Amino acid sequence: EAKEVITEVSAGLKEVFQTQHDVMILTASGTGSMEAAIINTVPPGGKALILNAGYFANRWLIVCKAFGINGISIDTEWGKAVDPEQVANALREHPDAVAVIGTLSETSTGTGHPVEAIGKIVAKTDAVFIVDGISGIGAMECRTDAWGVDIMTAGSQKALMLPPGLSFVSVSPKAWAKIDAFESKSYYLNLKSAKKKAKEFDTPFTPAHTLILGLRTALRRIKEEGIENVWARHKRMSLACQAGVQALGLELFSASPA
Repeated sequence: EAKEVITEVSAGLKEVFQTQHDVMILTASGTGSMEAAIINTVPPGGKALILNAGYFANRWLIVCKAFGINGISIDTEWGKAVDPEQVANALREHPDAVAVIGTLSETSTGTGHPVEAIGKIVAKTDAVFIVDGISGIGAMECRTDAWGVDIMTAGSQKALMLPPGLSFVSVSPKAWAKIDAFESKSYYLNLKSAKKKAKEFDTPFTPAHTLILGLRTALRRIKEEGIENVWARHKRMSLACQAGVQALGLELFSASPA
């Protein structure tokens, strides 16, 4: 019965992510998906370009440091979108980069980033494009495959309408090639292990069954409404909120991290 549920939610996650590739289900918070994405893809000493435009984007650098990965910070002012040309320049400066890591929606500022444009740039290189979609997946337009995102991460506690405790990682063939090129030191967050069990519609370690059952209900609701309709609804609410704030003469965001 549990495998039947995982079969259904796996298909539903692919629809939300807009991917035909593997989506791993991990029993972890969203940060677990971020850690899994980078430590399985970039070996110790490898180089990762971090599109650093907010508190959670900066978390990638912290993970890099913890695992001996050479994280290069490509800085953007908080509250502003990453400039794709800056990414292109960074890749020319660092042609040996294993990964470019960005954010779909930076939770700390509410800023959406041009993932599609960045994906086109990264796709022309050997680097893989990893994106933190934790607060964006299911709320704003995201076309993982079409936009050239090799690894997309998400958590259960945002637009998937659940408590914290599940995280998700979609992986493209290009990313699997990087993952298969070395042996990650990870045990619990090992994506090779997750992939092996996913083929059996299972997880390598104890799954959060109750949350997965809740996920099935959430994904059924999203499917009934239609993912593009969900995106459009959130867009309308976003524009209405911004218009209201502006009408009151308030600022949407202060660039100071404090």
